[in-house]
Amino acid sequence: MSEDYIRNYFNDIKSYANVIENRLEDDCAVEGVIEDNKRVLELVKKHNVNYIFINDRYEIDIEL
Repeated sequence: MSEDYIRNYFNDIKSYANVIENRLEDDCAVEGVIEDNKRVLELVKKHNVNYIFINDRYEIDIEL
């Protein structure tokens, strides 16, 4: 995800914080998400892993 995406949709990201990353709601802060995302993106690129870079609104229709 881009930093802009995280900042623009942080409330959406936070509402699902515990679903994907097992974060406690109190632990989910915008700066922490941005830093975690940068670290993961660096690792993905370093290890040549396929990824989807989200820079704009992202919607997927799945049941959780």
